[in-house]
Formats: sequence, structure tokens, C-alpha cells
Amino acid sequence: MSWIDQLLPASFRGVPFHVDSIEHHAGDNVVLREYPFQDLPTVFRMGEAAEEIKFSAYVIGDDYTDQRDKLREVLTGDGVLVHPTAGSMRVFVAGKYTIKEAPTTEGGLARFDLTFVRAEPRRYPQGVTNTPQEAFRKAELAKAAAKDAFAAQWVLKEKPGWAADLAVNRIKDAVAATWSKLARVTQGLGDFTSEVIGNYQALNSGLNDLVRTPRLLADQIATLFELPTDLSQAAARDFQAAFSWVFDLDKRLRKTDFEVSVMPAVGAGLVMYGTGHADAIGTESATRALLASLTAASDQLVESLATAAYVQATATVELANYDEALALRRTVSEQITRLMTEASAAPASNTMPGSSWHDGMLGLQTAALRDLQVRSRDLVRLTSYTPQSWQPVWYISYQLFGTAAYADEILLMNPHIRNPLLVPPGRALRIVRHD
Repeated sequence: MSWIDQLLPASFRGVPFHVDSIEHHAGDNVVLREYPFQDLPTVFRMGEAAEEIKFSAYVIGDDYTDQRDKLREVLTGDGVLVHPTAGSMRVFVAGKYTIKEAPTTEGGLARFDLTFVRAEPRRYPQGVTNTPQEAFRKAELAKAAAKDAFAAQWVLKEKPGWAADLAVNRIKDAVAATWSKLARVTQGLGDFTSEVIGNYQALNSGLNDLVRTPRLLADQIATLFELPTDLSQAAARDFQAAFSWVFDLDKRLRKTDFEVSVMPAVGAGLVMYGTGHADAIGTESATRALLASLTAASDQLVESLATAAYVQATATVELANYDEALALRRTVSEQITRLMTEASAAPASNTMPGSSWHDGMLGLQTAALRDLQVRSRDLVRLTSYTPQSWQPVWYISYQLFGTAAYADEILLMNPHIRNPLLVPPGRALRIVRHD
């Protein structure tokens, strides 16, 4: 058997060749320091050295020149080297290589003396998206889209007087209800408190005139849903609660917009008059349909602004645990999904808005959920456990985790436990998962 028959197949970047040996150069980079009157040197390890791989590659056959040219084309940069004894690895071609041919004595083959450096793909700095900032920016775009949609939908001209009055009263009620929640959380914030109070007073006193200019009205309402630049964690959570109260505004405001008669059965009593509800009458008449569209437009404006402001407040909150992140994700998703579902059934506006409300809210939802996902990635997740009998906390820790080491943590997470030897049954414990 000749030496050619003993060659083994290999490849680099998918181009085949043959090899008979391999030579590795590996180890550490070290620096030696030798000093007078010291027998042993001082050695400094500078990290692992680059692993060099050297061998000869052979291309053999009547078409060896074609094989040679194909191999030369791929001998640059990085790629996957497949070696019969070293296995598969990612390497870089280390500089120049030598090609040897001897047509008179070794006809039909060419030998490449190759050197590779084993390494992972190059790591370049990659930009990381600031997800809270992106959520804040998408919230501003959603606010602008909400104002554009309101300006296109809110038209009082040529509407019946009673319908216009009820639509304006709806906005007044929405603004008053929103301010009742914001008035408490905006106290003690310095110049911001003065500014937001001034904005509310201007809106409240000039609302009857602003309803004729829907764009200016939307801009003025939007000032109630601004946040201070320097927002503490406690204040951010207060704003969250205030803005979330505005969600599903239709259920917050009573619909007592007309009086109806109650006709009892014959002999059952007198005819009574009382406050009626729009749900009982419906929107069959054209005028009532117009009132419903005006009400939906104003509610959509207020709720969209509140949702965007809620996302902005959430972007500044430091998440306590994974369960809180899940709850916030659920709130944002359900609120925006409900708004978009309700808007999908509304009639088209007479004029084209300057921006798409649907796109603005969808972008807000995507950015908010991504922000919460990224920031909650490393948070612990809580679960619950309900003892069925009086048990020591160490027993509960061992039962849940196989060790009593988490007993102190369980006590810390459940301050209602007065005696570590007597954990009361029937009450769920807050447990940090360690799986």
C-alpha cells in the first residue's frame, strides 16, 4: 500500500482534500521575570494562546489542477474545517500558505502547507435597543395618532342640539373623573404640579369653546396625561394607578342621558318616570347613532391618552418580580386589544386623519410588551404554596426544594408567619421559585 492510499479525506468550507497528519500548537501565553539572587522565575499567565493547526493538504487525480484552484479560492477568511482526527471546528486561515507541485516525480497531485487558527466568529460591538426609551417614544406617537383620530371624528356641526350637549357633557364628565384621580398624585411635584393644575383649569373653563375646535380640544386634554421629567418610583406607581383607572371609561361614567317612562301592567301602579339608560333603548335612531359615534370618539381619545401615559409610567418603574411583569403585560395587552377591537366596529370618519390611530396603538403595544419582556428576563418568578396543616417553615422549605436552606427566605416573603415552627394552614404562601 502506497502512502497515497493511506491519506484520509478532509475539507475546508466544503472543498475536499486529503491529509496524512495534523500538528497542534496550543497552551498559554506567559511572561517570565527573572531576578538576581532568585533561583526560580516569576511566571505571569497572560491567558490562553491562539491554537494553531498545521498540516499538509493534498489534492490528487487527473483533475488535480481544478481541485487545486477550487481550494485556493476558499483559503481566505474563516470557515468550518473538517479533519478526520481533529473533528469539525471553526477556523481562520492564518496568513500565507505554500503550494508544492512536482510534475516530473509526483505527477497528478499538489500539496498545500496550511496553517489555521482555531477561533469563534468575530465579535463586533452590537447596539442594544433601549426598550424603555422606545416604549416612551411609541407612546408619544400613539398620543399624536389619538389626537388626529379625534379631530377627524369629532364634528358637532349640524348635529341636533340635545345630542351635541350630551356629547359635550360626556367629555366634561371624562375630564372631571380623570382629574379626580390625577389631582392626588400630582401634588407636591413642584413646578409640574402648578403646570398641570393650570392646564386643567384652562381646559375646564374653556371647554365649551374648545369643543368647536376638536384639534385644540385634544391638545388640551392631552396635557393631563403628561409625566414629570424626574419621576420617583413611588410617584410612577401612583401615576400608573391613576391612568389605569381611566381604562374602560364607558363603565366608569353613568349613562343617564335621557328620561324614560316606566309603564306598569294594568292595575299594578302608577306610571313612573325615571332615569333611563342608553343600553335599554339602543341606537336605532339616526340621531342616537350620531351621539354614540361622538361618545365613542371622545372615550377613545381619553383612553388612548391614558394607555400611552400608563406605558410611559411603566417604562420608568423598576420591576419587583416576574409576576409583576406578567401582570403589567396582561394589563397593557388587554387594554390595547380591547380599544382596537371596539374601534374596528366603529364607522369610518368623514375626513382622513393625519396619522393612523390603529398603527399607533399597535406600535405602542409591541414596544410596551417588548420592554417588559426584556426587563423581566432576569427576574425571579413567584409561585404559591398553601399548607394543609400546621408545619414548621424548615419542613416546608425541604418539601418544596429538597433543602431547608430557604426557610429564612420563606419567612421574609410571608410576614404573616409569627412563629417559624407554626406556619398556619389554609393561607397561601408567596414562594420564590428556584427551578
